[in-house]
This record gives sequence, C-alpha cells and structure tokens, in this order.
Amino acid sequence: MRKILLLLFPLALVLLFFSCKTTGDQSGSRDTTYTVSFSVKGLDSGLYMLFYTSEGKRKSDSVKIVNGQGTIKGSVPMPVRAYLQRIFPTGYDMLPFYLENGSIAVVGALDSMNIASVSGTATNELNQELQEMLAPVKSAEEALNKRIESPASGQALTQDSIFASYNKIDNLRKTITTRFISKYPASVVSANEVIEMFIYNPDVKKFDSVVNMLDSSLLNTTTGKEILSRLAIAKSTDIGQIAPNFTQNDVNGNPVEVSSLFGKYLLIDFWASWCGPCRQDNPNLVKTYRDYHKKGFDIVSISLDSEKDRDKWLEAIRKDQLTWLQLSDLKGWENAAARLYGINGIPMNYLLDPDGRIIAKGLRGDDLRKKMEMLIR
Repeated sequence: MRKILLLLFPLALVLLFFSCKTTGDQSGSRDTTYTVSFSVKGLDSGLYMLFYTSEGKRKSDSVKIVNGQGTIKGSVPMPVRAYLQRIFPTGYDMLPFYLENGSIAVVGALDSMNIASVSGTATNELNQELQEMLAPVKSAEEALNKRIESPASGQALTQDSIFASYNKIDNLRKTITTRFISKYPASVVSANEVIEMFIYNPDVKKFDSVVNMLDSSLLNTTTGKEILSRLAIAKSTDIGQIAPNFTQNDVNGNPVEVSSLFGKYLLIDFWASWCGPCRQDNPNLVKTYRDYHKKGFDIVSISLDSEKDRDKWLEAIRKDQLTWLQLSDLKGWENAAARLYGINGIPMNYLLDPDGRIIAKGLRGDDLRKKMEMLIR
C-alpha cells in the first residue's frame, strides 16, 4: 500500500513532514548542533539534498559526497523527520531519518541508500528499531512487487487483487506500528507514524484508538495538534455523517454548491489529470455512471489540478469521456474542498445517499459497481 500511496502523492506532498518536542527521545542530550556523517559505498563523488520541516518552515540543505564521504552540520530546536535524496548522479531512492542535535552516522550503498543504516541519536535508534520490526512488511511488499512486475505465465494480477494484497500488507504494517506506538507513546517517531498510518482514507475508529495511546505531552506539540486536526476532519467525513458542503466552479466558471446535488445517490470524486491511478480508475466510473445514472445515481468530480494545468484538466475530461459535473478551484493540493475533506491522496471518493449522508468511501476498482448493485436494483 505504501508504494501505491507514493504514486498518489507528488514530491511536494511527501515532503510535508512534521516536528515535535518529545519526552524520552532526547534524555541526557545537551547537544545544540547536529553533525551528520555520510558514507556511501560505490560513489566517488555526488550530491544529495536534505529536505525537512522545522518550526513550520520547509528547509533544505545539500550534502557533497567526495570519495564516498560527506558531512553536514546545523541545528534544530527539536527532532524532525528528514528525507535524503540523491541529486547527482540522478537517483530516486529516498532515505527517511530523524535530524536532531548530536552526531548521526548514515552508512549505505549507492544503489540502496533508501535502506541505509542510521545511528548515533536516540530518535534514530528508536526509528531503527521500528524498521527492524517492519522487516516482514518490507519482504511482503517486495514479493508482491515482483509478482506485479513479472507475473507468471497466464497469471497477471487484476487491479482488484493488487488492491486486496496491498491492503493485507498495509494492515500488517499498521498492526506492527501500533505495537511500537504503544511501547513508545511519547516519541516523535510514534507521532510521525500516526500521521503516515492514517494519511489516506483513515479508519476513524482505529485512528481514534491509536491517538488515545499517545502521551498527552506529545498531543500538545505542533505535530500533536496536527494529528488532532486530521482526526477531527476524519470524523466529520466518516460514514454516517452528512457530507460537508462546499461551492466550487464548473468548467465554465459557474459556482456550484454540492448540497444542491443531494436527492439521489451521489459520488463525490477527488482526482486530477496528472494522477495515473485516477485515470486508470475513470473507465470504472464511466461504466457505472452509464448503467446507473438514469436509476438515480450521479457523480461530481473535484479536480486537484492547478491553474497552469487547466487545459490538461479539460483535455483529460474529454479524453476519458467524463460526462458528469466537473468542479475545481484550480489550486492544486490547496483545493478548498480537498482541505475540507482532508484529502491527502487521490483518487478518493465519498458515496452519499439521497439525504447527503456518507454511506461509503474510498471505493476503488469494481467496488463502486458492486455497491450500486446493492443499492439500486
């Protein structure tokens, strides 16, 4: 599931990580600066970029590698999740670790820096413990990816079976991560894992349960407040709730209030022209719309395209034959409706009953058709 999510999010969103002050992660440490030493086997020279967010501001720094070695220094007021990415020679492997004051050692190889070892500070030691706990998850992901990339003769996996397999793996990840959180409820690692666990289509009961495990000192931090905000939005858009109302313009610039569309089964669909999984799922929406529209089913799509991609949005509507209502404020990930619904990954959708109450969400593949078969006979 994590690989699916990475396909859904642009790099700008992936880099929206958070920081917090913890009790326990920095005990006994009086360091006011950090020194990160990098050792990259197989690389004579190159350039890496370090991305992180501190005190609400996105920051970056560069790391020059010479003869496989590099060092970067600085200071952070509290531990923050950082990402290291190779820029030259070009690479897409990304290493997540925790930037905190003290001496940190990153040791890895050119073609596998995404699994490099990170040691030297309390937070990174805890994160390393979590990564070791997650080893079965990583093995399962690798095995499934191999099956997808090189299926046995006549045994290509269907879209629905891939979703089911990733969901099974993701449930295992959540089980292991929850065990870690219960063991370290005041750790910044736990806080960031809560955000990652429930960033897309969260199960509200599980989300609430895990948040209740966190130490109150953590919930009073910037990250903790972000977690509580996300939980509140998830509750307001959970199954059984009346769908939050909003107004956005159609393709001709005319404002449309979504509540004006209540009165039939309505799918609120979030997508974008640049989103591969969205475009792959559009044929399912087209077929379901064609078969059930005259029976009392409708769709309204909300695009997360930006103003500069308006023409691409319109072209995708035409090419994918999306004949239902299309809305957007053309603000990309800052789309007001997407923020209202807590959308952090697409495609994502909400199925409403004629009263505007949410009765299902996150319907992918053939799930929407199966749901409509149950509702409209």
